[in-house]
Amino acid sequence: MKHGRRIDRRRAWQFAVVPVRRVGDELEVLSTVRHAPRAMRFIRNVLGLEPRVRLVDEAHLLGALRDRFALEGGEPRWMHPGRFDLSHFQLGDNGD
Repeated sequence: MKHGRRIDRRRAWQFAVVPVRRVGDELEVLSTVRHAPRAMRFIRNVLGLEPRVRLVDEAHLLGALRDRFALEGGEPRWMHPGRFDLSHFQLGDNGD
């Protein structure tokens, strides 16, 4: 990988992606139809891996993010199933 060996909490929420496993230079992740293109660009361009995306609904993704990457102090009010919108995050990564 170019910039580290894992997806950290901030990037998981920013790119709406939860890693499942890595095999060689392929990274299997969970994402949604809506967020998969951006997540795939992040994985290719920033991590230097080939993405394999398992599509899930937003409620499932949100549960996986909460389980693996809980946010200290809780989640923002807007982050809940049915209104899972990360588009306002502009944290400067090259994954957009």
